[in-house]
Amino acid sequence: MKKAILKQGALALAVAFALGGCGESTSSSQGAGFNDSGSGEPTSPTEPTSFDEAALVASLVDNVITPAFTLFHQQAQAQQSAIASYCELEKASVQSSSEQAQTAMLEAQDAWLDAMGAWQQVEMMQMGPLLTNNGELRNRIYSWPAISRCGIDQDVVYHQDGVINNDPERPYDISARTATRRGLFALQHVLFNEQYDHHCSVANDALADWNSRTVLARKVARCEYAVTAAMDVHNSSAELLEKWQGDNGFAAELKSAGQSGSQFESAHSALNHISDAMFYLTEVVKDKKLAEPIGILPNSCGTSACPQDVESLDAKSSLANIKANLLAFEALVVGQRQGEPALVGFDDYLDDEQASATKERMLQGISDTKAVIAAIESDLATALLDNEEQVREVHTQVKAITDELKNDFINELALELPTTSAGDND
Repeated sequence: MKKAILKQGALALAVAFALGGCGESTSSSQGAGFNDSGSGEPTSPTEPTSFDEAALVASLVDNVITPAFTLFHQQAQAQQSAIASYCELEKASVQSSSEQAQTAMLEAQDAWLDAMGAWQQVEMMQMGPLLTNNGELRNRIYSWPAISRCGIDQDVVYHQDGVINNDPERPYDISARTATRRGLFALQHVLFNEQYDHHCSVANDALADWNSRTVLARKVARCEYAVTAAMDVHNSSAELLEKWQGDNGFAAELKSAGQSGSQFESAHSALNHISDAMFYLTEVVKDKKLAEPIGILPNSCGTSACPQDVESLDAKSSLANIKANLLAFEALVVGQRQGEPALVGFDDYLDDEQASATKERMLQGISDTKAVIAAIESDLATALLDNEEQVREVHTQVKAITDELKNDFINELALELPTTSAGDND
């Protein structure tokens, strides 16, 4: 990581790196609301700092956040192509999936895993357009923890019929559907879930004959829906990129902080908006992805380990999601994405504020967490059944990082906590 301390006047150096309704119950919280903190409001350091905060904002925007959003857009496009190719082969199958269709399905699943891995890094960077309208765009792409398997099953049939629940006055349009019936979670369900019967406690008219259809017929209906859903995700990824880096995009808004017309009164307030996003590690990774399935917090099983509550149960990629979250968090701390040259990060700011010890504890915590995750040889749901203590150790290590984040990191840099974390003293 970069050791040199940047002072005022270094902004030009950093900018030079710039890149040009179902009746079934659903979970009760949307992921996007975790950092609704109003940190667009100006904040000020308790004491003036000589560190070039504008250079740090520009470096994080250009070298960490924008590349993450761009990568997701690229992976969403690849996912769309792979799913379309798979579905053509599935539709050409007779009686059961052909060998070619089965191979193409595995390739479509791999494309989903790649898209999800890229998205999980974006999850750690929820700011600007991903927060607007209570996270509407974010939720369209990925609604978890709000999910409805029944709703997805219904929409598979509605999509195939072209109308909603046999009503000719209600043509099907995925862009008008609620977040829990589209996006990456819905794609996981139709690509990975091997329970082909519907997941509704009561079937409506459209689903009445679903369970009696052949497996191949249901696979075809699912894949046809997946083609449309993947296109929808790709369109949303393009919308995110445009709202982020377009002529009036939020990236420019962050980098113009302190200038006339900017919503951010100072570079410090823009930096606080970025640091708010990092609290996803606390509110979502530590609590929802780990503490709830473990049973530290209440879950679907009460207060005992609950494998069905892990994030990506069907794809068995819950631990991979957490790894991607951690990589994104680390990239924001050190100012560089994995495998890229060292640039300007929060670590440099901490050094400048004589808080190198805080920096070292955070980096050590990240390293320790990676190690305990790597020691788990199964998927997260299986680990909860076979070796719950290993999963609890991951939670312990993540909590060590978030304790530093909520206390010394915030205090040393005179930043403000998101409102959702202000009273969290666990």
